[in-house]
Amino acid sequence: MTETFLNLKDILSRSKQALADFMQMLEPVIENAKDEHERLYFHHIYEEEEHRSDRLQDLFPKIDALIENPAVQNTRNPEFIHVLQDLSLEKFGLHNFLEHLDLALYQFKDTEHAHRLQEMREMTFEDYQETKKLMQVLNEQFDGAASKGGSVPMDDKEDVREELKIDMYTDGADDRVATETQSLIKKKSLTVGSLKNLRR
Repeated sequence: MTETFLNLKDILSRSKQALADFMQMLEPVIENAKDEHERLYFHHIYEEEEHRSDRLQDLFPKIDALIENPAVQNTRNPEFIHVLQDLSLEKFGLHNFLEHLDLALYQFKDTEHAHRLQEMREMTFEDYQETKKLMQVLNEQFDGAASKGGSVPMDDKEDVREELKIDMYTDGADDRVATETQSLIKKKSLTVGSLKNLRR
């Protein structure tokens, strides 16, 4: 299991650096917003990622402790269960970051930031898919202890109407969908209808 925690730490470390870069891109947009709607929109995204960065900062020493002392990796240890559940929430954090990057690609599509955003988006998509697999391994190993209420994105819930889900974020999402979606985002003619028809 130590290797699983090492892999998760690598993913979350990459994500923390990417979200720092992302927040830096958003700062001038918030400071120079053309109206209060734009300011609030990007402030909300920025604040969510800042909160996530703080959570990750708190989580890294706990992951390190698990890696350094594998004996604590058992379900009789409440602190270990808390770390598993925190990791589960960070899986959700990756999902949110992916959505935030997609939203930003609309705003920055014709700017010097577009290429870096696309790179971060591709990395985050791959890391999110890998994190879901790693968390499944942990849940199987530790009898579901890595599941936490609020850690499942709406797009992956069974009790949410399909019309409210975005296909590219569901459990069935693959690289083809992500690539096609980003290709569409770069076009001026992108519509809600074109996104809905993407996987048909």
